[in-house]
Order: sequence, then structure tokens, then C-alpha cells
Amino acid sequence: MGGASTKLNAGIRGERPPTEQGVFVTQQQHSHRPWRQLHVITIGLLALSMLFGGAVPAIALEHVRFVRDGVERHVSGEAVVKAQDGGMMLRAADGVLWLLDGEEIKEVRSDEQPFRHATADEIAKSLREELGAEFSMHGTAHYLIVYNTSEAYARWCGALYERLFRAFQAYWKGKGVELSEPSGPLVALVFDSRRTYSAFAKRDLGVDPGGMIGYYNVRTNRVNMYDLTEAGAHSAQQIRQMLMRPLAERNVATIIHEATHQLAYSTGLQTRYADNPFWVSEGLAVYFETPDLRSTKGWRGIGAVNQFQFAQFRQYAPRRIDNSLQRLLTDDGAFRNGGTQADMYSEAWALNYFLLKRHPDQYSQYLAKLAARTPLITLSAEQRLADFTESFGPLPQVDQEFARFMATVR
Repeated sequence: MGGASTKLNAGIRGERPPTEQGVFVTQQQHSHRPWRQLHVITIGLLALSMLFGGAVPAIALEHVRFVRDGVERHVSGEAVVKAQDGGMMLRAADGVLWLLDGEEIKEVRSDEQPFRHATADEIAKSLREELGAEFSMHGTAHYLIVYNTSEAYARWCGALYERLFRAFQAYWKGKGVELSEPSGPLVALVFDSRRTYSAFAKRDLGVDPGGMIGYYNVRTNRVNMYDLTEAGAHSAQQIRQMLMRPLAERNVATIIHEATHQLAYSTGLQTRYADNPFWVSEGLAVYFETPDLRSTKGWRGIGAVNQFQFAQFRQYAPRRIDNSLQRLLTDDGAFRNGGTQADMYSEAWALNYFLLKRHPDQYSQYLAKLAARTPLITLSAEQRLADFTESFGPLPQVDQEFARFMATVR
């Protein structure tokens, strides 16, 4: 594939700029060295289904012994991708992705036992061993809330996320997009305070989380956050009252934003570690993030104008640079730049809003193209532009229509 290169990095999706009560999305290096080989061999379920004409054979369980940072470790799971140097991406039963360099791996053996996903009880047991006995579990139809705060707050989070799940599924069904069912419970870790959350995040990320009040970890497929009431609310009514205050709206939007990332990667809308441009991933999450705390049955905000992002985009529009759209599509680094990140987020929301309103079929097809990408392959700027124009047309034409459309939005 022209202009493509391999990558081996763990994605951490956190909050937006400090003006939005947090910090910018970052991608942390969980492995200390990248895959240097130019080719990877995809052997996941999708590739096997194509190879065998739709009949997916049982996936053999791989047992890997490896040494990292001087410590020998063992992990078992399904090999999703293999590299020519012997490295691999391994999916463990709990959904965690292990990105193993060929030099780390000391032994790989397979057996006839088929790979299977862990049950909710097995994941709960593992998490309790990892986090400690002070953590409790609250299960819903699709989520496992792991918490050491009040049960009321855990239940509030579970109910909020279930509403988001139903609305997310219904929205994409209405767009003709068929989502897959998550392979297991979607895990959310909820800590009782910023202090305990920060201590965990330092271990999980390898860096201080700073102002992040929550983040989604692509590698573990977990959302991590802390109780926004700081364990100060002990009933659903108290929680609603505290979090419906105007100053709390952006904080609630953040935890919904991170849960949207988790949903997109767990239902097949996006593929973990594929080349997912930031304008798509972040724009989608912003599109869904508007809280709907007054409703107990639905999620009225999907597809509505995100007033926070719209206000930022209106400020940016008069000084928008000539190649702004091209930069948005190709330069993920601009999302990390303190001087441009707020503008990039607002433009990402605006572009997703425009495409979903005016070109929904092409947008759905574009997402399917991205989701089919091989993990760990980074596309060049030229390839990203080619993908976009193939789906939506010449860039100058799209940009003109985009600008005209956003001028009519209120």
C-alpha cells in the first residue's frame, strides 16, 4: 500500500483542551519500540472469513512468553496481526490488546483449545484482583461498572451509558449501518476521587493525567474516570441535581465523549489500531457527547447542534486558513497543538455534522472503508486525501459546500 507504514502505539483518548475542563487527546507509547518491519500479516476473524469464503474456523489459542522491562510475563489469546519480525498483536480473552515486539517474545505455542471471550464474571474477578477488594461491580445489560465510590453513582453511570448505547445503536440503524454486538461487557472504571483516579492513570498511561477527568484507553478498551460529585452524592436525585448545573455540563459531556469512543470500537464502527484520522474519531465523539440528563428514556441530543463546538467554530470561521480542510484530514498533530486544538475540535465536529446531514450514505461507506483497514498500518497524507475524495468528491468542491452549509446553521 503506497505511503503506508507500520506503527505500534497505544491510543489514549482523553479530554479536550483546558478551556473545556480537561486536556487534549493524546496517544501514549505503551511499547518502548515501534515495529520496524514494512509488512504485517492480518490473521484476525475478518481476514479468515474472507479467506474461507465466509466460514470462520475456530481460532487457535496462542500462548506467548515475553520479557518486557526485565520482567518475564505470559499472555494467551488470539493473534490478530503478525509481523515479519515475529512480533504480534494479541487479543486476550478480556479484550485487552497486547502489542508485542519480536525481540520481546521468547516463546509462542498454540494448542487446539479455541479462543473464547471472557465472561462478565471472569472479567469482574480479574479486575478485582487487579484493583483490590475495595472495588465493587455493577453490571447492566452491556456494561460492567467497576467502582470504589457510592453505589448510587455507579448505578447512575450504568443507566447513563445504557441510554447512550441504545441511542447509538438506533442512530446508526437509521443510517443503514449494521453494528456488531460487543464481544463482552463494556468496562468503565469509576474512582471515588481525582486523587485515586490520578494514581491509577499514572500507572495505566505512564504519565500524570493532569487535568483529564476521564479517558478511553484503546489498548484495554476501558473508560476510566472519577466520581464527578467526589462521592458527595448518595442518591440518584442528588447526582442529577449536582450534574445538571451549567458548570458541570462539560464534565458530563467528557465522560459521554469517552464512552462514545468505546462504543465505536466495540461495535465495529471503528477498528482499534487501524488508521483512524482524528477528525473522524474525535468529531464523532463530539457529535454524540451532548448530555441529555433530563430525559430518562431517550437521548434527544444526537444530531443536534453542539452549541459549545458551534460557538468555537463560528469564532474560527472568519480566520480559517485556505488549506484548513486538508490540514484537518491529514494532520492529527494539529489536534495536539495548543494553538490550534480548540479550532481543530470545532472543525472536526462541524465537518462530521455537515457530512452526516448532507451526505449520510457516503459517510457510512467511508466509515466502513476505514474500519476495514489493517491494524497498525499508518496511511500517508496523500492516501488519506485519496480516501476522502473518493468518497465525497474533490476537496475544493467539498470545502465550498461545507462553508456554505455551516453558514446556515443556527
